[in-house]
Amino acid sequence: MTRREVRIALRQMEDGGAYSLRLFLDNRTTVLAHQWFLEDGEEWEDADGEEVSDNEGLLRVVARGRQAVIAVRRIVLIEMVPFGG
Repeated sequence: MTRREVRIALRQMEDGGAYSLRLFLDNRTTVLAHQWFLEDGEEWEDADGEEVSDNEGLLRVVARGRQAVIAVRRIVLIEMVPFGG
């Protein structure tokens, strides 16, 4: 997924009342995140000040009380997990 696609998906999940997110990664790993934050694109500039590709970026998540950082390009699918699901 691109950073733009992830941003749109996260907005839809939050508007839909997601309790958690299930992230499917390209190495067949699944992450159940209870908190998430997409790094701003402004922080992603190379040494020349040019914005890096839309495939670059980081998603910070909290899963089982531990923090993790996931590269946006590794995310294949994001699924909403409603409360009690």
